[in-house]
Amino acid sequence: FYPNQRFHLLIMDDLHSSDEVTFIPEMVEPVCYDAIESVLKDKLYNDFSVPKWVDEICSKVTKELIEMNKPFKYIVSCVIMQKNGAGLHAGHSSYWETANDSTVVARWPSEKRKDPNARVVCMVTVFGISF
Repeated sequence: FYPNQRFHLLIMDDLHSSDEVTFIPEMVEPVCYDAIESVLKDKLYNDFSVPKWVDEICSKVTKELIEMNKPFKYIVSCVIMQKNGAGLHAGHSSYWETANDSTVVARWPSEKRKDPNARVVCMVTVFGISF
């Protein structure tokens, strides 16, 4: 066991517990809402436009996440449906390193981002998995 090797291991342990390698949902959630609102605000539901909107929202969120320069792999998904009073239920299950990896689910409109005129409902899910 070399002295420098031990020092390197201690630094790596410190690094793995820092904010630089931790997926922080509070930093990612606004990115999701901003992307959703930039695409869907004032839109009426249109079956033919939904695939384009989904792609646009996912691309915007992914681009912003990459620009954060964090050591993560990301999975971004988006569901859009017409706002007509029907329920939308979703779930996921994950097995990962709970100290660094996490997920964000942004529903729009919501209590955090109200829009009484919204004609669509959107849910963006982001998984951040450390390298």
